[in-house]
Amino acid sequence: MNGASIFDGGFTTYPKIFISGGMKKRKRVIDESLIVVKSFIMGPDKTTKNGYINNLKNNLGIIEGGVRTFKTRFISGNKSVKYNGYDLQLVVKNGLINLSVSLDGQTMLFDCWSINSVANKLSQKNHKCDFFDAVYVEDLINKGRLKVKFNVSKLKNHGTTWKIV
Repeated sequence: MNGASIFDGGFTTYPKIFISGGMKKRKRVIDESLIVVKSFIMGPDKTTKNGYINNLKNNLGIIEGGVRTFKTRFISGNKSVKYNGYDLQLVVKNGLINLSVSLDGQTMLFDCWSINSVANKLSQKNHKCDFFDAVYVEDLINKGRLKVKFNVSKLKNHGTTWKIV
């Protein structure tokens, strides 16, 4: 092929590379080693008069020493957790993180947090990380990597603790 040019040698020319989709989209790489604070405290958004923690404590809680408590294990989005006969699980829907409470085939959703408020809190705690957005947080919850537990003891309401695993 001595003396062949790109025009007659069968090579793809510049405009054709971009028109035919020659450039591929790159998947965003996330450096999770930048996440320093993997646990933080953040209560549900206050959308009701008494707040969801009090409602959950009064309706689902266990009585210890004459006082209702609501101390759960970590609840995730990929499998349910048993608490006082109820199945608890996180469900992300329409930009909200809901606590799903199921008993005997009936389920009730409590829209406790906006997904953006959790993403913002993670960003505040990990200022070197710029990848905490609603899509990333939803993915963490659905895969069971971002979990929450309620900490209402008989002495004090300690709110909720979030943890990335």
